Amino acid sequence: MQDKHLRTHPAARALPYLRLTPYRTPMACLALPETDDAADLARLGEGVARLTAGRYEVSRVLARGGMSVVFLAWDTAEGRPVAIKVLDPREGATLENRERFRREARIASELAHPHIVPCHGSAHQGQITLTILRYVPGESLEEKLAREGTLSVRAALAILLPIADALAHVHAQGVIHRDVKPANILLHADDAWPFLTDFGVATLKTSEASRSEVAKGFGTPAYMAPEQVLGQWDADARTDVYALGLVAYRMLAGRLPWVSETAMGLAVQRTVWDPTPLRQLNADVPPALAAIIDRCLARDPARRWKTMAEVRRRLLKVRARLQRDASPPSPLARLLGRLEARAHALAPRLASLLLL
Repeated sequence: MQDKHLRTHPAARALPYLRLTPYRTPMACLALPETDDAADLARLGEGVARLTAGRYEVSRVLARGGMSVVFLAWDTAEGRPVAIKVLDPREGATLENRERFRREARIASELAHPHIVPCHGSAHQGQITLTILRYVPGESLEEKLAREGTLSVRAALAILLPIADALAHVHAQGVIHRDVKPANILLHADDAWPFLTDFGVATLKTSEASRSEVAKGFGTPAYMAPEQVLGQWDADARTDVYALGLVAYRMLAGRLPWVSETAMGLAVQRTVWDPTPLRQLNADVPPALAAIIDRCLARDPARRWKTMAEVRRRLLKVRARLQRDASPPSPLARLLGRLEARAHALAPRLASLLLL
């Protein structure tokens, strides 16, 4: 079905409320544009230095997204590099955007977890609103997938398990991320240690102001759950379960379940069709792992895994089985195997002797 046919589907009526974050060029992959914006970014960096009383020496732009710019800076007090995320002053002109940005800093600062990028603090003065984050050298999962295409099952599990654990922790604190995608998973340059980042559109279950944004559809269309596309208010942990399922699918299949030339078509398709079963695209995926991912991607939230903790437990079982199958047998196991084979070989002879 072409995109023009999808435009007539009822789900398309929800799309004007989506914040259409570009999914083909995620923030972590954007370079500094060679336009007059470079001068604006330089002035913004100078403003950051003034706001922090010179504590942070801004060196360069790391990334630029739809609402913010991320600078690499040196923390002169702590003697360490940091990432400073600054709300674009044009976006910060609205109280709603400033509040959302500050809420992201509050949420991130309260989510202490080894696989979540730590937030060291935030500040606001005049037109500048910023957040100080740990600097993670390396690349995003989006960049890795753009370069490698697909990952092995073991490599995918090495990312899925820590991120599932991080999201289970997030959910236990009453937070829904709502923008889980490869661009928001960072891989450390030293050991590919994965970090979950960017809580810019996260919601607090206990905050009415935060929950009201669910219906506005903030997020990235390529990784939205059907209920986000439709602007439903009851998005919960299963929304992140769906998104992590899409991340897993992308890692193992090399692409998303749907293909479209437009964000609208990409978003609407998931409300109409079920994904192609993963093993049809990659037969090397163990059936147990494929079943976990397929259930994550159920269109009806009631048919998905209820919690991220359950997803993590299932993934641990898959990893344990893979490790067991790959491990060489111990000397005792080899001896028992030989004895069992010998017993099978002698069984017919013993049976004939008993009949005499």
